[in-house]
Amino acid sequence: MQIKILVTSDIHGYMYPTTYLKRHENQDIGFAKCASVIENVRKNSASEDLVLVIDNGDFIQGSALVDFLFRKGNYQVKELVQAENIIKYDAAILGNHEFNYGRKYQEKINSYRKHPILCANILDDDSKPYMGKAYEIFEEKGVRVAILGLTTQYIPHWETQENIHGLYFKSAVQTAKEYIPRLRKIADIVIVAYHGGFEANENGVATEELTGENEAYELSKIAGIDALITGHQHRKIATFYNEIPVIQPGYAGEVVGAIELEYKDSVITKKTAKLLSTRGIDPNNTVINLLESDNKDTEEWLDKSVGVLDKGFKLTDVASARLHGHPFIDLMNYFVREATGVEIVASSIFNNQQPGFAQMVTMRDIKANYPFSNTFAVLEVTGKDLLAALEQTAMYWDEEEGRIVVATKNGRQRIPDFNYDVYGGIDYTINVSQPQGKRITNLCYQGHKIVPEDTLKIGLSKYRAMGGGDYQMFDASKIISESEFEVSEVIVQVLTQNKKISPKNLPKNDYNVLL
Repeated sequence: MQIKILVTSDIHGYMYPTTYLKRHENQDIGFAKCASVIENVRKNSASEDLVLVIDNGDFIQGSALVDFLFRKGNYQVKELVQAENIIKYDAAILGNHEFNYGRKYQEKINSYRKHPILCANILDDDSKPYMGKAYEIFEEKGVRVAILGLTTQYIPHWETQENIHGLYFKSAVQTAKEYIPRLRKIADIVIVAYHGGFEANENGVATEELTGENEAYELSKIAGIDALITGHQHRKIATFYNEIPVIQPGYAGEVVGAIELEYKDSVITKKTAKLLSTRGIDPNNTVINLLESDNKDTEEWLDKSVGVLDKGFKLTDVASARLHGHPFIDLMNYFVREATGVEIVASSIFNNQQPGFAQMVTMRDIKANYPFSNTFAVLEVTGKDLLAALEQTAMYWDEEEGRIVVATKNGRQRIPDFNYDVYGGIDYTINVSQPQGKRITNLCYQGHKIVPEDTLKIGLSKYRAMGGGDYQMFDASKIISESEFEVSEVIVQVLTQNKKISPKNLPKNDYNVLL
């Protein structure tokens, strides 16, 4: 008997094969293509096989389509969930981004779903699983398979208190150790589906949790687990850890994860882990047709003009912009300043594909440059906190043969692009030739040297203000205010109110990266 576990994860609302960066894309991504891959596996499986399909979280937030549906109000999500139900999931796991639009929105979506949502380690006031179920048992020809759902415990570091009030977040490892012995008594096969990923040690090897955000490697060491599903990090992983198959199926529907277990005479005789690509696959027509009207409205909304800028805000060399500064960064910091009313602000260039802004700005341009549902917040911090944050962001750089390069560690980038912040409203220098932790020099505000005892107000994205990106010097206790509007709405408001913003009119700071 073959047991096939098919997994989507981190779909993030990408139902169509498009990134929405431009019209008429046909990319090798999207839920509709995943649906076709899953349908093909089902058709080609033997009648005695058990095929289980799991979504591993972060389904409802992320793309321009789901952002548009949320903005329409009145929770108009029926077609979205009807499209999801086409796959006939056996279960889904709660992801951290499921909370972004609020509990009422999440619960409305769940009311249309035809499959259970599993999460054992997010508990309500009665210490019971918030979603009602910790696990599900599936039986085929006398073989019982248990799926235990777990979610990263790090959600309180990112999410607003309003969206998680009354919920308690336990370690996934601690929770698994409580459930696995019980499940082994009632099931023949136990699979853990965890919306979280892997930390890595200094040698780049997956290891026990370092922050608590990603506990997958520790999970893989727990006796009694036959297979491990992971997500959250948007990586493509199909491998074995501690002799159990492990998958992580990427981002936005680029692949479907597949774990296959051969089961004979009460023993698993063979295990495989692989990724099934959506490349060249035709999307599921039923999904496409269900969401056709919503997708058309989304495209029209994205093409709506919202303002005009002067020349100079296009990004043609992102690496140079991070290294030397750029009017685009000044502009993003200007938006933060307008939303928060404070002088010291910070922003990031999230990835190397960000286009910057042309003179005529549309909603599509805004979403391309700021794709997240986020707000701005004001932190009250000490000079010591600010220096620590700058030293952390300075770890992005390294020196190689007399050149400044992006730092790597065991073949991986040390600091992700979206965690490299450029500050406005202060003057500072990053001296890459100095040891990490001692790189920031000439740190001044309004002509005065910043000292550890200073009290400062700084404007940041809510994600960073909550400590996102492992900026442990920041946290919710230091937030003193938050902007009312999401970042994209702030950008629209500023562009509408300012007829023409020019690079030469934006505040500048003395920002240098040198050897």
